[in-house]
Amino acid sequence: MTLPLADLALPAFHRMLNRVSLWLVKAASHAEAQGLPPAALLRHRLAPDMFDLSRQVEILASAARGGAARLAGRLDPLDPSPALAVFNRGSEEEFGPPAAGFGELQALLSDAVAELTQLARGQITVDAGTRITVAKPGNVRVFEAHHFVLDYLLPNLYFHASIAYALLRAQGVPLGKQDFEGPPSYRLA
Repeated sequence: MTLPLADLALPAFHRMLNRVSLWLVKAASHAEAQGLPPAALLRHRLAPDMFDLSRQVEILASAARGGAARLAGRLDPLDPSPALAVFNRGSEEEFGPPAAGFGELQALLSDAVAELTQLARGQITVDAGTRITVAKPGNVRVFEAHHFVLDYLLPNLYFHASIAYALLRAQGVPLGKQDFEGPPSYRLA
């Protein structure tokens, strides 16, 4: 059985954005219970050269929107719009101001989920070999669609979600593996 690329990418993004949204609810509750300002969690980094929690969530939201727009052919291939960037930002200068609070991040995730939900399956009809272009100033990446989804979008989705999860766990937010995975995708026999 062969699954269309959209059936691999869009549900994964949809599920993970919803998972991250739930983590942020727990993070906000944790911050309030501990008397921590939200910035203490939002600005936390695992290493000095890594993006903080706020940026990790922003990257996930823009990548979901940008990945779907590219797969649907709804985007000028050379448009470097930061709101539709797909995991290709390398420095803080390529971002706008950081989110001021959890509500702002929730809005980014909610907007991305709404855009994914609006895409009907039939709107994404790329073949595995279709060329997908991701541009940023001074850099243009060209992928075949199957490599774009399987070797770029999905691994980066789980990388940035894992970093966001680790950042929250490192700050004491009570998350477990079930929070990452969501409801079981299996049934007991």
